[in-house]
Amino acid sequence: MDTELLRTFLEVRNTRHFGRAAENLFITQAAVSARIKQLEEALGVALFIRHRNNIQLSSEGERLVPHAETVLLALTRARQELRLEDARSSQVYLGIRIGIWSSVLQQRLHTLQREDPDLALRIESRESGELMRKLLDRTLDLAIAYEPPGVPELESVPVGRLTLRLYSSRPDDTLEEAMAGNYVFLDWGGGFARFHDKRFGEQRPPRLHTNLNDLASDFLAEFGGACFLPASLLDYLAGTGLSPVAAAPSFSRPLNLVYHSSSPKRAQIDRVAKCFQGVQV
Repeated sequence: MDTELLRTFLEVRNTRHFGRAAENLFITQAAVSARIKQLEEALGVALFIRHRNNIQLSSEGERLVPHAETVLLALTRARQELRLEDARSSQVYLGIRIGIWSSVLQQRLHTLQREDPDLALRIESRESGELMRKLLDRTLDLAIAYEPPGVPELESVPVGRLTLRLYSSRPDDTLEEAMAGNYVFLDWGGGFARFHDKRFGEQRPPRLHTNLNDLASDFLAEFGGACFLPASLLDYLAGTGLSPVAAAPSFSRPLNLVYHSSSPKRAQIDRVAKCFQGVQV
């Protein structure tokens, strides 16, 4: 059945007038009459009781109203879903491991957007474990992380490197002084935890232990102290009064672009990988 017949039926029901229904639908009154007649013939019932200046629904017409509304609503929702799915197909959903987004990655993103203005990006920051889960359930197309996925369904390509250095609010701190005075342990994942335990396992507990970058930064600004932060933030951190501790070891791991092995967006993934190639965070 042509859904325009149902749409016309509901418009006549709302206006109680064939002429006004025709105006609202931008068709002729004769076309409205023809559609109602066609619908009545298809259903085998009279939908309206017609008098000279009074059009009322028949009992059959009353029963048709909720069904007509349901059909048209379902059609509208289907069209919306299809448009949304089409929009999704032209987007790339990129996940970034919490804490590593910086001006260096921002500049690479700007380059990508200038070189490929038709590429629509959606970017969100998550913990590594959640990034992997989202890649597996296909709610992310790709992710930038430094811990290998370790899942057969996920593939990765190296694109750069993350380096963490120990920064302190006291520019002349020795390593021991930095670790003893208001040290903040910022959780960078399992690899960093193992590195930290191996080198500083016997140190006293940190003053603050957190995985929230903003919380760590606010603590350092308020109370001073030391924390491992990305090496690429050297200039920015200098402006906040933080300096690298010269004698401290650094933590360095490859940055990987991770994606599902059966992703249908390999062309877009390749473009993003090329853009971020060689980045140093």
